[in-house]
Amino acid sequence: MAAVLLAGVAVGLVVIVFPPVSASHPALKNADLPELVPLRAFYADASSRWRFRLSPDGKRMAWLESKWFKPALWVRDLNEEAANTFQTPDRVRWYAWSADSRYLLYLADRDGWENDQLVSVDVTRKDAKPRTYDFGRDVKAWIAQIPPDAGAEILISHNGRDRSKFDLYRLNLDSGETEALDLISDRAVTWSFDRKGDVFARKVVGAQNRWTLEAKTQAGWNEIAKGGMEESFHVLAEPDEKGRMLAISNLGRDKSALILKDVEAGDEDVLYAHDKVDISWVRSHPVTREPLMAVTYPGYQERFFFDRNIKAMVDRIDAPEEASFHLVSATSDFSKAIWEVEDDRLGWTKYLVDMSSGTVEMIEAPTIAAYAPELSDMEPVDIIASDGLAIPAYLTRPKGVAGPAPMVMLIHGGPVARTRWGSDDLALWLANRGYAVLNVNYRGSSGYGRAFREAAVGEVSRKMHQDIVDARQWAVDQGIADPDRVAVMGGSFGGLKTMTAMTQNPELFAAGININGISDISTMLQEVPVYWTGWPDWYRKYIGDPDDPDSLADIRSRSPLYNAQNASGPMLIIQGANDVRVIRDQADRMVEALRDAGKDVQYTIIDGAGHTIGNMTWQQRILMFRQIERFLARHLGGRADGFDYAVLGAQIIP
Repeated sequence: MAAVLLAGVAVGLVVIVFPPVSASHPALKNADLPELVPLRAFYADASSRWRFRLSPDGKRMAWLESKWFKPALWVRDLNEEAANTFQTPDRVRWYAWSADSRYLLYLADRDGWENDQLVSVDVTRKDAKPRTYDFGRDVKAWIAQIPPDAGAEILISHNGRDRSKFDLYRLNLDSGETEALDLISDRAVTWSFDRKGDVFARKVVGAQNRWTLEAKTQAGWNEIAKGGMEESFHVLAEPDEKGRMLAISNLGRDKSALILKDVEAGDEDVLYAHDKVDISWVRSHPVTREPLMAVTYPGYQERFFFDRNIKAMVDRIDAPEEASFHLVSATSDFSKAIWEVEDDRLGWTKYLVDMSSGTVEMIEAPTIAAYAPELSDMEPVDIIASDGLAIPAYLTRPKGVAGPAPMVMLIHGGPVARTRWGSDDLALWLANRGYAVLNVNYRGSSGYGRAFREAAVGEVSRKMHQDIVDARQWAVDQGIADPDRVAVMGGSFGGLKTMTAMTQNPELFAAGININGISDISTMLQEVPVYWTGWPDWYRKYIGDPDDPDSLADIRSRSPLYNAQNASGPMLIIQGANDVRVIRDQADRMVEALRDAGKDVQYTIIDGAGHTIGNMTWQQRILMFRQIERFLARHLGGRADGFDYAVLGAQIIP
């Protein structure tokens, strides 16, 4: 029986404290389970600091910090202890320094509709207020480049002139004035810039996602590479004194490689490639642009060093053997740098490194590390699908549990995305509640080469779905999962796969949780934002042509909406009211179809929320995950936390 904690008649406030839910699954009832970690530790930390960044001149360090759930930008001089706090009206997710070290820049999504606005904060003034650069109503803006040698000028792109196209502008942060550099007509263009902010290369995308990369020469634009939808050439730096361009490319190969491309002769030298996976990222010297380090994720992170001093620096940082290293910030002269060390249980630890003296200072220990003894390891595994394709996955098992446990399969969105090894709040939280957690990189996921992506052509809700079925069977055969207590959970395209599992194989999945997921793939072409220029070509290649009657009928037959009557297990459907990628109508129609068929479905609409969990307020996140926690406990038999003051705060704090 719930107990009343607080009753305020005058203000009409009644708060109910729900007791924790004990595990009811047989494998958990007698297990030596770890202590329950509070939900707020994962989704509403009251005092945490993250995204440390050094100013280019090396005089200041900035970070994001929340105090009693209120986020702010913090800045301090490196030779002082005190920090200045710049409160913002926005949920800052990302920010960067201007080249002159005067401004902090971030993008604000203020209504959930993804119409990002550019905001600056002048850190030289202690009383500075955020300044918004307004390019018009319902306009989406983004930073194209912050040139290191351009002072207070940056390059931006926005669709204020034409909502379907993003033009290129130069913006003066001091005056707020813009200069149009490239007004896009009937093409999609991305640009590459030198240190002064001048364009030295551009990629022009045409029909069927065919693209041409051109380099600017004295004689004009010279074509240096071309490809199609599955081919890529990502420019990292302007040509060196020998006319060679640093890039990540998969042209002529299945996996991407780091190359030097001769702009005039067309020859290329491969600097680094991995035989199993694509290159995930490369860090270059901020001045010389020479590559320092290349990173891949075949399972755990693997690092290839081009600079022995960088390797020596990494070796000096005290970290677990399997930890990942991220070079996230450096001064313009590369005298100082910030490294983040990622561990699956310890979270992200931040270090300030003096590159000249070799000293290493830990500047932030993650708060989640205090709960490390209660958390589980993440393990890379390979699963062989029924057609023989190797499906990479990551397994997180509940501590103290022997024998098959209830399991939650996490299905990433995209689908051109992937799950990698590291600190995964969702997997850690679910495992702490008693669930085995399996993250599946199904065919079509990125990071494993072109052939792995193209194995999904025509296989959406076919072999792509079978990968999930095969991964479930693998976990059952390994004695990891209780076959009667397997849930599936995903968002966006992962939500499609969740509902596909619940309607195509209802006998295999005990429950499903869909967040902003696609229920009717036949209508997606008409519903996505107008500036998604490459989406129609990808859709027609991988899913089909809805303009063809036979293809349309096939697409509908693979959509969960038209198979709702097949569902048997309970479903929780959560939808952001302001989602522009998967519109609310997708959820409304699915819920209506399930209810008409007499199925068990819970439906939650989050007012003001958009598509991504990262853009939600902390209040929206923690209330959503509290609902998920109780849903899983009821249908899978895991544990749920009791009173959490952050959950209380989420209900009463605006």
